[in-house]
Amino acid sequence: MEKWQNQTEQQRIEDIRSSIASLQLPVDSYNEQIMNRIEHLEIKGGNKLLKKTLAAASIAVMIGLGTVAAGFISPVWADTLSQLPVFSSIFKHTDNPGLKLAAEQGLTTSPNMSVTKDGVTLSVTEVFYDGIQLAIGFERAGVADERVLAEITNFKTDEFDQSTKGLLGLPEVTLESGERLGFGSSSTGDVQGQPNTLLLEMRELWNTAALGDEFKVNISVPVAQIAEPFKFQVTVKKLAEGIIKLTPGQGASKDAFHYKVKSLDITPAAMRLIVTSEGEVPASPEQTGEYGPTSVFYELVDDAGNVVASKQGYALMKAVQHPIVDSLYNTFPETPKTITVRPYTLTLDNELKLLLDADGKPVKTYIKELETTIVIP
Repeated sequence: MEKWQNQTEQQRIEDIRSSIASLQLPVDSYNEQIMNRIEHLEIKGGNKLLKKTLAAASIAVMIGLGTVAAGFISPVWADTLSQLPVFSSIFKHTDNPGLKLAAEQGLTTSPNMSVTKDGVTLSVTEVFYDGIQLAIGFERAGVADERVLAEITNFKTDEFDQSTKGLLGLPEVTLESGERLGFGSSSTGDVQGQPNTLLLEMRELWNTAALGDEFKVNISVPVAQIAEPFKFQVTVKKLAEGIIKLTPGQGASKDAFHYKVKSLDITPAAMRLIVTSEGEVPASPEQTGEYGPTSVFYELVDDAGNVVASKQGYALMKAVQHPIVDSLYNTFPETPKTITVRPYTLTLDNELKLLLDADGKPVKTYIKELETTIVIP
């Protein structure tokens, strides 16, 4: 290890390059992918730990795919690798439990695409698509600032703070036709615990049947103080197994209110419920006077008693009736035999403040008569 410690940064990277090139890997393209990663290391200045992390991540591509077996590398090189921190999946560090599960089960894809402009490198590292949501992981190199996503100064025009070179604006995802990929909700942000990474999640995707099981998207990411955006074309492949699509058409009524479950999609990473309804929102005896119900929300309960609530936001208006509700849910621990749709409302006062319980959580008023149970085939 003494030789490694006394080498310059350039020599270290050249050693990594030559060592990888000499390995006899089962798939030739792996060498190219790993070499591309090494090309993106910053040689001048910067954090040495980051340089080692990026180098180790290149090696991790082989290790994660099972291409480095016993006898492929020398004991000295193995010892060198053991000293380096290894970069792990971006999706494993998100607060989305479905994405974590997808990454842990190897259900994501790794495009390994990178673009470098003016000393800044941006890579598309991971993609996941299950017909409900599209998630894209990005990694940035060549920027000392810990922040990745810039402050968005105008959400209508996607303008962002340009004061620091290398900060990213909001990614734009379009189809080959040039149309933007339609979605119901999305989130973009730095990934906690994973420096220089960004996660884009697009949920409740529109017209997924027309997209098919495989399609291309064009991704454009503006970067502060760099004139042209970073552009990628990525092939998106839909998760092939573990998807259940139901159109039960069943529902229930109470007084003038009636709803039907138009569709229920279940994947290993998420669930999506689309409900149509009509009529006045039912109110309980307690939701009178200065109090009134919100719109109707829908919990899902499996046959084991597990409960998941939708990620839909609260409408802070009384008795708002939504003809169509399209909601995303976290998945259940196991594929259930049945799922019960359990409608409820929250309670607002005249100042449109939510009624809270002793723990500071919104009080839910369940409507037993509106429950319906769907059998999962």
